[in-house]
Amino acid sequence: MGRHKPGKPRQPRRGAALHHGAAPRLRELQPPGAIYEEWVHVERDMDPSVAVADDRLDEDARDLMARMARLGPLYGYELPMAALLLDEAMDTGKLGLIVGDNEGMLLPLEELAGRLGPTQTDPQDDVRVSVHRLHAAGALLVEEHEGTPLLRVVAGRPRTPGDRWVFQDSPESANVPGVCMPAQASDQLSADELGALMYIRLCRAELREPDPQEYSELGAVDGPDQARRLFATVTASGLADYRGCEACPAGHLCSRQGR
Repeated sequence: MGRHKPGKPRQPRRGAALHHGAAPRLRELQPPGAIYEEWVHVERDMDPSVAVADDRLDEDARDLMARMARLGPLYGYELPMAALLLDEAMDTGKLGLIVGDNEGMLLPLEELAGRLGPTQTDPQDDVRVSVHRLHAAGALLVEEHEGTPLLRVVAGRPRTPGDRWVFQDSPESANVPGVCMPAQASDQLSADELGALMYIRLCRAELREPDPQEYSELGAVDGPDQARRLFATVTASGLADYRGCEACPAGHLCSRQGR
């Protein structure tokens, strides 16, 4: 693909309603861009095998049904079309990433995972799930340029609908606490535990306590009880409190090479 200038992201639309008493989900936070204007509600009991057995559907329709059934739980059953495009792109073994001076580059999934933090010994499946969980949590957003989905790293997710999204390398990102992942985390934790670790470190950087209810409402896990179990595992590992050096604020791990 090479490098190109994808342009600045548009800012979010206003006016989405929140579920009463719940932490805002990705849809409610209104990610910017046309790619987030179409959403699909996925039934919890959706069975893709029904589509496979239906002779009236072509191969593309069966593939779409299977993706929706697999991705629905990761997104709290409210699935953006951006997630489907992202999943299709990962089939190629590469993904586009916006880096540095607003430039797009195409990277193998293993290299992309290394840049984002979590890496796994079985990269295809684990990296795919990790990327989707980060996307569902609003840590990454998708932009489409010339038909190619590109990931943009989020430095600051809105707390309420209508608030501004802050992206990595933007001028506003200098005021957002940084959160990195300890390099050894991928050798010690599963994909679900890595997602919980990132959430815990983000909360600590923002000087607030991790909330199992909030984490479960993001669609990352099946309920607060599972969130508590993941939090306990991550806390016991010591990685939630890991500091790269004494200069790191709020437990922020220095991301320099060799740390």
